[in-house]
Amino acid sequence: MKKFLQKHWIYAVVILLIVGGLTTFFVVKAKNSAQTTYKTAKVTKGTLTVSVSGSGNVVVDKSENVNPSISGQVYDLAVSYGDTVKEGQTLFKIKNDQLDVTASQSYATYLQAKQSIDNSSLQLTQAQNDQTKVNDDSKSTDGDKSAAAQKVAVAETSVELAKINADNAYSSYQLQKKNAALRTVTAPIAGTITTLNVKNGDQLGSSSSASGASTGSSSASTASSSSASIPIVIADLDSIKGSISINEVDAASVKTDQKVSMTFDAIDGLTLTGKVERISTIGTETSGVVTYPVTIGFDSIDAKVKPQMSLTATITIDVKQDVLMVANSAIKTSGETNYVQILENGSPKQVSVEIGVANDTNTEIKSGLKEGDEVITQTISATAKKSATTSSTGSGGFGGLQGLTGSGGPPSGAMPSGN
Repeated sequence: MKKFLQKHWIYAVVILLIVGGLTTFFVVKAKNSAQTTYKTAKVTKGTLTVSVSGSGNVVVDKSENVNPSISGQVYDLAVSYGDTVKEGQTLFKIKNDQLDVTASQSYATYLQAKQSIDNSSLQLTQAQNDQTKVNDDSKSTDGDKSAAAQKVAVAETSVELAKINADNAYSSYQLQKKNAALRTVTAPIAGTITTLNVKNGDQLGSSSSASGASTGSSSASTASSSSASIPIVIADLDSIKGSISINEVDAASVKTDQKVSMTFDAIDGLTLTGKVERISTIGTETSGVVTYPVTIGFDSIDAKVKPQMSLTATITIDVKQDVLMVANSAIKTSGETNYVQILENGSPKQVSVEIGVANDTNTEIKSGLKEGDEVITQTISATAKKSATTSSTGSGGFGGLQGLTGSGGPPSGAMPSGN
């Protein structure tokens, strides 16, 4: 009898545990099912700023490559890397005596051409005098008069040809003089020497050009050849600009004179302002992504900003003042209709709205809402809570049953071995 009571007592305990576990599970499940919650935010009125961003570098907008077209040996180098120069300042000279010879020869040719004009003019005068005599002579025939006129025409042509030859000879002489003058190389603009690849004794126009020259890097060089082959590059460091790339989606919204805010990776805490100066009409495709170069002018230049520094620019493309706006997370779309949800008696209600511009956080509301309305920005479903609760209660409910009915069951000998 004692064993019989002990056996049924254990069964009763197990049944109670099972019932209790199931009851707890379904109660918690039902409770969680009723706990869907909503986060809301008010419709506010204020200023909505719309902007786009891009990254790039600081560049020098105005620079010149000093690369003489004549050959010769460099001497009297008057500048060093990093020097500041004025426009027209002498940089170095080129020794090339052949240019003097060529200029002298061109001048001699020009003098000869001038002499030809004088000779042709004398011949024309003589032909004209002869024509006058023939025309005044009563004995002259029509043939005589025609021959005299022909001589005048030939002489006139000779004069015209002599003048053309003289003009050509003079142009050639001026060109040779100009080439000879190029042996004194001057600065085409005012600025800083940012590349110096030449030294005294270098032979320009040969394979040994700029060999062993001192060099500096230049961000301003725009020549197609490598900067190492350019004797000198002069950059106007006061002409630095911001150069960034804008993706094709944002490019259509960027226009000249739009305000820009710039920050620099290398300079903490520095923000400079400027304006869009130009945006390229031709995009660049890289790995399937199309971007458009944008050039930004600085309102003021900070001495800490250097060419090639990395920057991030934010371009303000629109500013709407005194407009209604809501968080972007409140805007939903069904087909071509935009709507938000508001709480009515604890349940979401759909309200159609007309939207305007938007930035990264807020969207303009043109109609459908008023200031102070509460809109739903996030719906927190009970599914996640139910899953979490099921997981936590499972180990204490059904997991406990496993402990009772398995190896963690009644003590050895408690269960009857017979009957």
